[in-house]
Amino acid sequence: MAGLRPEETLGRYPHQLSGGQRQRIMVARALLLSPRVILADEPVSMVDASLRATILESLVKLKRELGISLIYITHDLTTAYQVSQNIYILYRGSVAEVGSVEKVIKDPKHPYTRLLVSSIPLPDPDIHWGGESEIETKAAAPSAPLAEVRGCKFSNRCPYVMAECQQAPPPLYLTDDDRAVACYLHKEGAQVSGREMAESLARG
Repeated sequence: MAGLRPEETLGRYPHQLSGGQRQRIMVARALLLSPRVILADEPVSMVDASLRATILESLVKLKRELGISLIYITHDLTTAYQVSQNIYILYRGSVAEVGSVEKVIKDPKHPYTRLLVSSIPLPDPDIHWGGESEIETKAAAPSAPLAEVRGCKFSNRCPYVMAECQQAPPPLYLTDDDRAVACYLHKEGAQVSGREMAESLARG
């Protein structure tokens, strides 16, 4: 189920296995417990591109065939987009944007999410990567240490910062039925708690 061949792995020590085999063994060990949830923290960070695709395919297959929920933690938005239905974008431990992965990645609303998405290189050799987008140009280095930031944690980098951003952390505002953003730029939307949003996404 994890894509391992017993004749290549049984009886071997960890140092005798490839990085991909070790990652698959971690998946197999988790499956032995018949879990309802698998928490995968950077499961493909140490493998090459070909193995990355195979391991992600295995995780998605297990989720689909065994009904196991998968919580996938990563810095890699490309793989997050491949395996996820819903996504939480965190900035310094706080939720910046949450919702359908299609909407969050293809049409980001929070300035930090926009910065993240704009940093993904495009698979087109005719498009020069490295030129800064408008948000990258405006999102300067932090103007103050995080300990001194009283409101939104991104306010000391945000090109759209307003007075209220520096007074109190923004709540989550609904921008769509299946997406919410912690940003005063979207305060025309209804406020929603993190729990309510999670329950709504689970039902969807």
